[in-house]
Amino acid sequence: MKRMLRTFSVLAATALSAYACAQAPAATTPTPPPANDTARPAGAGGGAAGGAARPGGAQSGPRAYSDVVTSEAVTQEGLFKVHRVDDTILFEIPTSELDTEMLLISRPVESTLQNPAGFFGGGSSNVVQWERYGNRIVLRRQDYTLTADPDSAIWRQVQTFRRGAVLASFEIRSFGPDSAAVIDVTDLFFSNIPELNPVDAINRSRSWIDGAWAFPENVNVEVTQSGQARAAAGGFGGFGGAAAQPPMRSQTAKVHFSMVRLPVAPMMARWHDERVGFNSSRSYDMSRPEHRAHQVRFIHRFRLEKQNPNAEISDPVEPIIYWIDPATPEWIRPWIIEGVDKWQSAFEEAGFSNAIFGRMAPTPEEDPDFSLFDARHSVIYWRPSTVANATGGQIVDPRSGEIIKGEVNMYHNIMELQKNWYFIQVGPLDERAQSLPMPDSLMARLVEYVVTHEIGHSIGLPHNMKASAQYPVDSIRSREFLERMNGHVATLMDYSRFNYVAQPEDSIPPDLLIPKVGPYDHFVVRWGYRPIPGARTPDEELPTLDEWALEQDRFPWLRFSTPDASGDPENLTEAVGDADAVYATQLGMRNLERVVDMLLPVAEVPGRSYSELQILYGQAVGQWGRYMGHVAAIVGGAYTQETAGRGPRFTPLEKSRQRAALQYLGQTAFQVPEMFLRPELLRRMENQGAVDRFRNAQASVLNNLFNQNRLDRLIEFEALASSPSDVYTLADLMTDLRAGVWGEITSGGSVRINTYRRNLQRAYLAAANARLNPTEEELSRANNPAPQPWASDVRGALRAELQDLDGLAQQALSRAGDAQTRVHLRDIRSEIARILDSSE
Repeated sequence: MKRMLRTFSVLAATALSAYACAQAPAATTPTPPPANDTARPAGAGGGAAGGAARPGGAQSGPRAYSDVVTSEAVTQEGLFKVHRVDDTILFEIPTSELDTEMLLISRPVESTLQNPAGFFGGGSSNVVQWERYGNRIVLRRQDYTLTADPDSAIWRQVQTFRRGAVLASFEIRSFGPDSAAVIDVTDLFFSNIPELNPVDAINRSRSWIDGAWAFPENVNVEVTQSGQARAAAGGFGGFGGAAAQPPMRSQTAKVHFSMVRLPVAPMMARWHDERVGFNSSRSYDMSRPEHRAHQVRFIHRFRLEKQNPNAEISDPVEPIIYWIDPATPEWIRPWIIEGVDKWQSAFEEAGFSNAIFGRMAPTPEEDPDFSLFDARHSVIYWRPSTVANATGGQIVDPRSGEIIKGEVNMYHNIMELQKNWYFIQVGPLDERAQSLPMPDSLMARLVEYVVTHEIGHSIGLPHNMKASAQYPVDSIRSREFLERMNGHVATLMDYSRFNYVAQPEDSIPPDLLIPKVGPYDHFVVRWGYRPIPGARTPDEELPTLDEWALEQDRFPWLRFSTPDASGDPENLTEAVGDADAVYATQLGMRNLERVVDMLLPVAEVPGRSYSELQILYGQAVGQWGRYMGHVAAIVGGAYTQETAGRGPRFTPLEKSRQRAALQYLGQTAFQVPEMFLRPELLRRMENQGAVDRFRNAQASVLNNLFNQNRLDRLIEFEALASSPSDVYTLADLMTDLRAGVWGEITSGGSVRINTYRRNLQRAYLAAANARLNPTEEELSRANNPAPQPWASDVRGALRAELQDLDGLAQQALSRAGDAQTRVHLRDIRSEIARILDSSE
């Protein structure tokens, strides 16, 4: 434990100085020293990409300061001096800033790349440092994949791996009065360095410097780059599957670069815990006592320090400020601010008052030096995009996990997504949603919810999909319960959108239909941000952190998703009340039927097209598909809880729950709900499409049930059971699927199989064939979980089931009640024969 303590505390304290000791000494006087040719990077030239020095011809060595920084130069003082001479940028880097780790961020400001999802969320961040080699300065990345105790024997080798790739190299053009090296960095911003620039094959003659700014802790440069690049395949958002790679085209992008010095004293790291949801940084510590390369993780969080360390609750020395893009529509700005401020209560539980705020960023007219893209500013960007989405993330100091810059991207079309979800899930519960367009007061509240969720990501929190299963279904229909627990889900970091379990007769106020900052959010912020008095190192915090994490044993709504659990039916997206997914889905289906009744009154407007009806109808069918997926997840599932070395983490679900799930799917997934087949809806939207639509939806459910991992779990649960009859087995699944999919041929009397059921049965055979006869591509896929078909009980079970179905189809032929059923049964027999022959 002491060794663990030492390793990270020393790493955090000496990450800057340890590497500096290995570098060639920097000049201490304005007199240029002789070039150190042995240390000079191979092939280095005068420019950022290794070309000739700029401007004008070769350079024999440093020149007089006044010849380089001429009287025409516009100079700014800051982290280091920045000189602009026409279209040239000179950095004057003092010796004190050499070998100092800095964060270099590039962010696109505007572009012709026509890919708002990828472009606006793009850019890069790299930890770099300026290094001196004789008469040359290089910009080198730093790599934190490996670490070690600096006193250990292996540190010398680990230290060399800390030195990453050289991104650029510059001849020293002159020395300042304090021996600061003057270099021409212009080409850095127009070079084809993939780590920095979004445009490929930049054409220098069509590119230029827009501006440069120097501040005490950072330097910003903004440039316009023109060249060749590819727009993303698939257009906005890249939806619709794989597409051919688009051609290279002329493109122009304005890119903002911000270089900020990392904190001189790194924040003390806090160890990651699998039981608590935090984003984290990872590295391999080569000096651990374990007989392996040991991975260590520490969480991402802002640096919050109390003004009064002795107070239970204190204002922070520096609060977390999220600057809101002036491009945000005016009517929604107060709700964006409120979305940030909603986290105040969680930080109060962590011991901080007034810890986090949303504030409007100044406009260029109010502050021409302010930039949303500055590395010092956390920002909520408002993006002019057709992408119906939003994202949140953070840029961190890799030495400690300190969040340097939080970022949220709000794409303008997020309002379309929220409108659709709210209408489909809880439209019958809120009269404001029963006509379109929805009022601004409702839309603003929905956008506020998204902002609060994305701020959660930006302060370090990942999704926690397990939270939606921690409250009983009947409880989230109770107004009293919802008011006490602050909503229907313990965290808004789950994808548990709106409370579709509630019914109109429950009289739930609309405000309680939308997720809020909940008990899990308070717990996780306290766990990650609350100071632990007396703890001087990450290891000294561990006993307290463990004690806090153990609260999950008493309060299940504080639990986090088990990271390696692929079969937990409580760890689902887009679910409400999945503690009992069958019951919750039954309630959701009641509301969905009410929604379908609302479609025509809401979406049919004389003089307008039926596009809105098509969108909402498609959303309703998609919601049905999600409900069926929630129920299917029960089959072959296991309850999970991370126990941190205190007992079992996985418990297979009860046999009765799994059987009930299959029975419900037989009634609801394998029979197309009549509400979706109403001619008054379909004939307003399409001439064809319903048959294909539901064939694809039902095939998705069957492929889900035939998933190789699911089948393998059923086999393993039976093999490990002390009483195999007590567990749901692969044989049970085959029996229940036969009843749900093939009921027409297993019962006596006349056999009539309608179009939708014929498609369902063909989809069943296709799913079975995929398991018995995987393609060569599937078998050779590196991440393919499926074993060879002959290596599992799955082949025997499926072959036996297909043989039985063939016999049943043969018997049913004589009882076929119509010609198409007879043709179908013959086709089924032929397909079964083909599948069995192929699997020999």
